[in-house]
Amino acid sequence: MTFLSPYLRRGTSFLVACAMGGAPVVARAQPPAEDPTAGMTEEQKLERAKQLFAEANAALEAEDFATAVQKFEEAYLVYAPNLHVFNFNIGSAAFYAGDCIKAKQALQRFLDLVPDHPERATAQEMLLEIERTKCAETQAAQAQPTPQPQPQPEPQPQTAVPRAEDNEDAPILESRREERERMAEAELEAEAKKKPSGLLIGGAVLTALGAAAGVGGAVTLGMAYKTAGELKDLASSGSIGFPSGSYADDEVYRKDNKQLPMFNAVGITLTAVGGAMFVTGVALIAVDAAKKKKAKREEAARRRVRLVGAGPIFLSGGAGAGASVRF
Repeated sequence: MTFLSPYLRRGTSFLVACAMGGAPVVARAQPPAEDPTAGMTEEQKLERAKQLFAEANAALEAEDFATAVQKFEEAYLVYAPNLHVFNFNIGSAAFYAGDCIKAKQALQRFLDLVPDHPERATAQEMLLEIERTKCAETQAAQAQPTPQPQPQPEPQPQTAVPRAEDNEDAPILESRREERERMAEAELEAEAKKKPSGLLIGGAVLTALGAAAGVGGAVTLGMAYKTAGELKDLASSGSIGFPSGSYADDEVYRKDNKQLPMFNAVGITLTAVGGAMFVTGVALIAVDAAKKKKAKREEAARRRVRLVGAGPIFLSGGAGAGASVRF
C-alpha cells in the first residue's frame, strides 16, 4: 500500500488554498494523554494507520480538509512514523484547507525524507505557490499577538517661584534685542542706498535720449543746409531764384519743395525736443544727488551719541545708577 491519497493525485488545482489567504482552518492534532499504541504490535499499528488513511480519504471526498489533515497526522505521527509519504498527504490536505504554515512544513519534510517519488514535482509546485502568495508569512504575522501600548504617565504640572535674581539679565537682553533691530534696519537702508533711485534712472534715460535727439537734430539741420547749398548752385543768377514752374528736372523740384522743408522741420523739432529732454534729465540727476547728500547729513547726525535716559538700577547685590545712550 502506497499510503498516497487518490484524491490528492487527481491533479485538482491547488490555487484554491492560497486564494483563501486568511487564518488557517485546520484543527491542530493534540498529543494523546496516553500512548494509544501501548500493547499494540507492528501489524496492529499498520492496520490502524490504514484505517485512519481511509477515514482521511473519505474526509477529502467530502471536502472536509481539516478532518483529513487531522487523520493523516494521527496515522503518521502515532502509528506509522516511518512512512514519510504521509507528509505529502498532510501538506496537500493542509494546502487545500488554507493552512499554509502546516502545508509548507509537511511538504518540505516530504521532499527531505522521500528523495525518490513521482509526487515530488507536485509538492514543489505547491511550495512555489506558497512562496509566491506569501500566505505562510501572512498567517504567521496574524498569529502573533498585537503589542498593547504602554500607558504613559500623566505629566505633573510644575511651578517655579519667581526670584529677583532671574531678572538681572533682562536689561542686557532687551538692549541686545534693540541693537539687533537697529543693525537690521541699517543693513536694509544700506542695501536700499546701493540700488539706484528712480530719479537717477529717469534722469539718465532722459539725458541719453535728449542727447541722441539733439545729435539727430544737428545732423538733420546739416542735411538741410547742404540741400539749400545745392539748390543755390542750381538757381539762375539774380534775386528771383527759380522762376515759377521752371525747374531743370524733377529732382531739383523735389529738393526745393519737399526735401528742404522736411529737413528744416525735423531738425528744428529734434533739436528743441532733445534739448528739453536733456535739461530735464540733468535736473533729475541733480535732485537725486541733493537728496543723497541730505540723507548722508541726517545719518551722520543720528550716529552721534545721545543720552536717551538715566535712572537707578536695583541688583541682587545692591543698587546703582544707569544711563541709556544711543549711537
